[in-house]
Amino acid sequence: MTRLSLTLILVLIWAGGAWAHMETDDLPDSVAIMQYRLLLYMNPDDTGPRNSLAMALYRTNELDEAEKELRHILERDPSNFDALDGLGIVLIRMEKHQEAMQYLDKAVKINEQDVMVHVHLSVLYEKMMLPEKAGMELNKARSLASDPVQLEKIDEELKLVSD
Repeated sequence: MTRLSLTLILVLIWAGGAWAHMETDDLPDSVAIMQYRLLLYMNPDDTGPRNSLAMALYRTNELDEAEKELRHILERDPSNFDALDGLGIVLIRMEKHQEAMQYLDKAVKINEQDVMVHVHLSVLYEKMMLPEKAGMELNKARSLASDPVQLEKIDEELKLVSD
């Protein structure tokens, strides 16, 4: 029992330290998921870790859980841009294209200048066999990108979301 308590304390300290220094992006998704769940256990109303948890679940293809977490946020804050955009890409992967369109449309109305929401719309239009609209959204995303690093992130996001 003492070993278990010590292990739990060490995990909590390690998780808290990584979160405080924003190192969770460098962790494997399985570890990040555990950390986000610990953070939500301590503060269930914090939408930041919940959204990050949903995206880690998305990357590990746990789509039903990712959808649940994002809907949880939107029930409390229907205009949460990150949750709207995130739910859009989760629904794209689940092949619920019409519903994905509804959420991405809401997201783009909130923040038309966000590069990634236009990337996500581009992927959605491509999957819906609307290549002209897909191209227009991708061009919009590229025109909003302010530097080469952002352009590189567009290509990375296309690979992630298109799978």
